[in-house]
Amino acid sequence: MGCIDRTAILVEDEIRIFNNRYQILEKIGQGGLAEVYRAQDVALGRIVAVKALRPEYVTDPTFLVRFHREAQNAANLTHPNIVAVYDFGQDHNRPYIVMEYVPGVDLRTLLEQNGALSIRQAVDICCQVCAGVGYAHRAGLVHGDLKPGNVLIRSDGQAKVVDFGLARALGESAMDEAGELVWGTPAYFAPEQAAGEHVVPATDVYAIGIVLYEALTGQLPFTGDDHEVARKHLYEKPPLAHRTNPRVPVELSRIIERALRKKPEERFATAEEMGAALAEFRRRSEMNSSAVASAQPISDAALPQPGSHLTIRRLVPDAVGLMLGLLAIIAVLGLVPLFAGVLRAYMRPTVSWAPTATATLAPGQVRVPDVVGMRVEHARRVLESIGLQMTVVGQAHHPLIPALAIADQTIRAGEPVADGTVVGVVISQGPRLVEVPNVIGWPLEQAQGELERYDLVFEVHGPAGGRASGSVLAQEPPPGSLVQQRSLIVLTVSNDIGQVPVGARWGEHILLVNYALLRGAYAPGDVLSVTLTWQAAAPITRSIYTAMVHLVRSDGTVIAQHESPLAMSQAGESIADTHLLAIPATAVAGEYRLRVSVSAAGNPLPITAAGAREVVEDMLTLVPIRVDMSAGR
Repeated sequence: MGCIDRTAILVEDEIRIFNNRYQILEKIGQGGLAEVYRAQDVALGRIVAVKALRPEYVTDPTFLVRFHREAQNAANLTHPNIVAVYDFGQDHNRPYIVMEYVPGVDLRTLLEQNGALSIRQAVDICCQVCAGVGYAHRAGLVHGDLKPGNVLIRSDGQAKVVDFGLARALGESAMDEAGELVWGTPAYFAPEQAAGEHVVPATDVYAIGIVLYEALTGQLPFTGDDHEVARKHLYEKPPLAHRTNPRVPVELSRIIERALRKKPEERFATAEEMGAALAEFRRRSEMNSSAVASAQPISDAALPQPGSHLTIRRLVPDAVGLMLGLLAIIAVLGLVPLFAGVLRAYMRPTVSWAPTATATLAPGQVRVPDVVGMRVEHARRVLESIGLQMTVVGQAHHPLIPALAIADQTIRAGEPVADGTVVGVVISQGPRLVEVPNVIGWPLEQAQGELERYDLVFEVHGPAGGRASGSVLAQEPPPGSLVQQRSLIVLTVSNDIGQVPVGARWGEHILLVNYALLRGAYAPGDVLSVTLTWQAAAPITRSIYTAMVHLVRSDGTVIAQHESPLAMSQAGESIADTHLLAIPATAVAGEYRLRVSVSAAGNPLPITAAGAREVVEDMLTLVPIRVDMSAGR
């Protein structure tokens, strides 16, 4: 790749490319500390998110430390429900973090758009948050700033936790060195945060409880200015969720009530424990759907009081049942010491590098720790802390260990060695990169075999599911992209009749239901045939609408188009509309876009609903089209 002219990097005082690698495409968010951009990693051909420290803070040591801490904390956490961090750097004196790009919205936006969520959706999102945050707890971190704005929701419903800028190690204070409370957001404070006390995993549990309360009721349990809200967190009991929204089932209200208790020891111990309770509620709800749909008010007496551990229900007197219940209680009480021991073992901090002693050490000897998987500097500190030295002896690809971490060590962990011994380490280069093959236009079965040959994972979208008769209409990432082995390739596949759902709307009347396209690749001179299914969403008073299909180059130039009238009048009426586009014999090989527009009396009709599809000047992008000399032959 050629060198990029540095004079073109700054546009209107904003960096347009970071370190000649991350090309800024658009700003997608900003906060008090940083600005977030959608960007293209020009080296790997993937879309990423770049979080850059705001220019006014680049000389402030406090903010620089916090920003660097976020990069370090998140880079050490690899979990499906935590936004991954790929890189950290600085350009034009502006530090930045390169993260996984998550297409979708944050939970704050979702709540603003919809108000209270359904029971199922709220529980599903918080189960995923608990999974990600629970993983951080096991790694020795407390997030400390959990709130809807820090939970991203993909279009497929996957939730990811972001922003570990305030994360603290277990047991650290919520105060900074100057005694200032700088940790968290007041609306989601745990009482110990408001008091500036030490943080524990239950601190995050409290915040997740507030998030779940807000998701179910559409409002926060405490309101007012920051000082008033912090005081309420310390001293006032939050209203019960089912009293704010009677649709909330008693079992779910009980979970929230426990998460919001004032004393950390009375809450769930970790996010994982809270997630298990939510998962059990979900399982019971699926077995009895009326538990979720119930709209009956719940009496406060049905909820356990703080400190209670058993909920006693009225039972029909039955001697056998009473006896079995008594035996069960005795058994549980007998297991309490065992359970307490297991819990203490779980909560005890672990030292991952300490090997098991196998023999008595001679004077002047130490045991080699296990540093595989650690970042280089972390490994060096661990080795030097016990009197050993480290040297890098090579680099190698590794399918699981991330780049710049230790992939292997020359002396096996646990081996006794003399003080001062040098331990050689091999640095991971991460998984191997492969070029994504072009399978557009291929039969699904053949495309799957090709992707497997490159050690790529595939997922099929579209009505075809796994039918071998379908053909690939589009793929993401696009052909030629460099990705890691075992990366996911999403295929959009036709079914037997090539129908792909769309669901876009023009104005108030015209709905594009689906399109049918049996091939995604053509040679110059071919005729592209696409059938659109239109439906009248409301009675149409205008005499004629016109649909036009365009085949467009990447620079916006139209190389082929076709139009036809849409003759519909009654609400719900559907028509099949076939367009034939002759691809010029002079068309150059490359990727084009198939787009559609609607006009009324010669004037373009605005698109009022496009779903996740791209809109360019009142034209809706249906699918990429490849033009290739060998296509279809």
